[in-house]
Amino acid sequence: MSLAFFNGKYMPLNEVAISPFDRGFLFGDSIYEVIPVYGGKMLEGELHLQRLLNGLSAVGIKSPYSLLYWRELISNIIIEVEATQMIYIQVTRGVEESRNHRFPIKVAPSILIFTTPFTSTVDLSYPGCSATLQTDKRWQNCHIKATSLLANVMAYQQLYLEGRPQDEALFIRNGCVVEAASSNLFMVKDKVIYTPPIDNILPGITRHIILQIAKELRYQVYEIAPDANTLKKADEVWVSNSIEELKPVIRIDDHCIGSGQPGEVWREFWLHYQSKK
Repeated sequence: MSLAFFNGKYMPLNEVAISPFDRGFLFGDSIYEVIPVYGGKMLEGELHLQRLLNGLSAVGIKSPYSLLYWRELISNIIIEVEATQMIYIQVTRGVEESRNHRFPIKVAPSILIFTTPFTSTVDLSYPGCSATLQTDKRWQNCHIKATSLLANVMAYQQLYLEGRPQDEALFIRNGCVVEAASSNLFMVKDKVIYTPPIDNILPGITRHIILQIAKELRYQVYEIAPDANTLKKADEVWVSNSIEELKPVIRIDDHCIGSGQPGEVWREFWLHYQSKK
């Protein structure tokens, strides 16, 4: 059974009891983070934890712990050294006695950390996924990793109802494709890599790693958000996140991307990504 840390105590995950007056439950007034763990070590753990602290600061929740102590808490949760795990962290503004939209004056944040095993479904034999373009209906502060993800959930549910549960949702904002519902976006054209800038999109840690790899492999990179027609004419399209890592997109709407198979640039980057673990 998974071990959890909840408000200062370690306990089995199924014993965690969240108050109905917790603002994370009532309003989605909370920040979360997901960190992959390979062989007992976090992948870019410092960047994930710094993003958590940045998110808390952005919404006015004071972190009760230093970066060093956050690292110690997570180390205590990682109990199976060889397991590939996902660390989930959520910090809410806390619990108050009555439901009120304004921030409470004095309240302690609620903190939940737990781990679950995971296996990425993407490897060199992965055939690629399809994606659908959708209007971006999310709030304007998508650079903050908040738990209020209803628009993202609805985008995936729409795909499910249309009989495409494995598809990705790509969001269009102001005429440009900015990111996927739970991933950052990359496009390859003539072996040049394009990715939307992190203005009001999530500064993905996997995105950061991919840009490092591009520098190591001497690929030219432009931080530009493509329009839909430009994206559909790409040689390769990828989406990236910490759990699925780097996933090739071979079709957008009814348009085939490149050869209709994962591309050689993706294969090169995927292999280098594995070496970072």
